[in-house]
Amino acid sequence: MRRASLLLAAALAAGGALFWALDYSRGFILIAVGNHLVQVSLWLAVVALTGLWLVWRLAILLLRPGLRSWRGRSLRRAAREQRALLAGLADYYEGRWESARGALVRSARRSQIPGLNYVLAADAASHLGEDAAARELLATAAQKLPPDSPGLVLARARLALRRGEPEQALEALRKGHVDHPEHPRIAELLGECLLRREQWDELQALLPALRRGARSGELADLEARLSVGRIAALAGSATGGDAAARRKALAELWAAVPHALQLRSDCLRAHARALTALGDPGRAERELRRRLEREWDPDLVLEWEAAARGGELRAHLGVAERWLRERGESWQLLLALGRLCRQLDIRGKSRDYLEQALRRAARPEIHAELGEVLSAAGDPQGAVRCYRQAANAAVSPTP
Repeated sequence: MRRASLLLAAALAAGGALFWALDYSRGFILIAVGNHLVQVSLWLAVVALTGLWLVWRLAILLLRPGLRSWRGRSLRRAAREQRALLAGLADYYEGRWESARGALVRSARRSQIPGLNYVLAADAASHLGEDAAARELLATAAQKLPPDSPGLVLARARLALRRGEPEQALEALRKGHVDHPEHPRIAELLGECLLRREQWDELQALLPALRRGARSGELADLEARLSVGRIAALAGSATGGDAAARRKALAELWAAVPHALQLRSDCLRAHARALTALGDPGRAERELRRRLEREWDPDLVLEWEAAARGGELRAHLGVAERWLRERGESWQLLLALGRLCRQLDIRGKSRDYLEQALRRAARPEIHAELGEVLSAAGDPQGAVRCYRQAANAAVSPTP
């Protein structure tokens, strides 16, 4: 009761003060609108604005639950769409192409980057072998993305490769690399295509771009394959002409190979074969022998033996027998010894070495070599048996 009395007294005091203010101050607000004048009492304007503010606050209080509900529905719908997109991406990267394509197409309508949805959906369709659907999806993606978009370039190139059209893939990737010289994936896929097509000069020109995006181990393997390919191409195309000039070209090419790659077995093997093909087996033998003396690699022994055939066979046989004592037995070294002994017409030792090699690895080349030895020794039945075993081993090679 006391509280109500106090509130009533305060309201009467406020009303009296307001009446006094309205009566005491005759200020007004004059508003001109075109040719019309509107005059409003100052205190009436204050009361009206205060009332409008109170009505606005009351409306917010009444409408806030509805606004929150509407905003919550919008957020839940956006979350569902986001989950659908993420599910499509997960299916895509896990290789579930059918479900990935459907999810990506369905979520494209409200996606912030719908073109990407259609590009990935086209790639999924191409994995399913549905080239017509993939082309249609790419056409839709082209309407949502710039025509030179890296995603479109890569999708078109992959689709062409899966259809067995490497020239179209190369054309798309070359243009894409010109438009996006810094894009690592375009350069990488272009490098793979050039490597597959053995276009060594263009791959060499692409190497700086590949260095920017490739990991060190992958780059070393690529550079090694490039060096091997260029060396093999030079040796394979060297027919006729000046032999000295061809050997000079090979020397310049080999000098341009980084030293770390020159020490790799695959690069050294390619260089030795090229030297032998260009008529310089002596240098090939010396290079391979130096490598084997410094670092033993049984797989290089047969390359060394092939280069050593045109030289001092007895001296080379002595080197191989010393290796047998120092390095131990391996089927490669025993096969090389058997071949050297056969060329020197030392048939007994050749047969012994080859039979030891067969006990280590029943490989077709060892059977064939033993057949040659038996045939020269006057044992045609044994030679035929070895040739038959060589053919059987070639069909089911020993790992």
